[in-house]
Amino acid sequence: MILRRLHAGDASSVQAVEEATMSVPWTAAQIEGELCFPASLGFAAEIDGQLVAFALFRTCPPECELLRVGVYPHQRRKGLASSLLTFGSKHCIQLGCQVCFLEVRASNMAALQFYAALGFHLDGRRKRYYTNPEEDALLLHRDLN
Repeated sequence: MILRRLHAGDASSVQAVEEATMSVPWTAAQIEGELCFPASLGFAAEIDGQLVAFALFRTCPPECELLRVGVYPHQRRKGLASSLLTFGSKHCIQLGCQVCFLEVRASNMAALQFYAALGFHLDGRRKRYYTNPEEDALLLHRDLN
C-alpha cells in the first residue's frame, strides 16, 4: 500500500470510489474543486497502482474537518481508512491543527465504531442533515495532540 497526497488529476478516480461507497456521491467536478481549494488536503491509498481509498480534510487551524472518506467495498477491513486518517492527521498537525471534527449518519454503526476506535467523541446532532435517505448527522471530534 502507498499513501500519498491527492491532486486535481485524481478527481475521477476518487469519484469512482464515491460512486461505489456513498449514497449521495460528489461529482468529479466537486472533488476537483475541493482538491484545488487552498485549505483542503486530500490523501489516497493505492494498491498495485490503483487508487482504492481516499480521505478529504479541510483545515482552518487550530481545527480541521474530515469531509469525506471512502474505501472500495472489496478493500475494506484492511486498515486503509485508519492508515489514511492517521496519515492525514499528521499533515493537519503540521499545519497547526489541534482538533478534528466530522459528521456521520446516525445509523452508520460501522463508521461510529470505527471513529470511536480512533478516539472520536460525540459532540451533538444535526437533525435531518442528510438526504437519500433523510437522516440526522452525529457530530464528532478528536484531539490531535
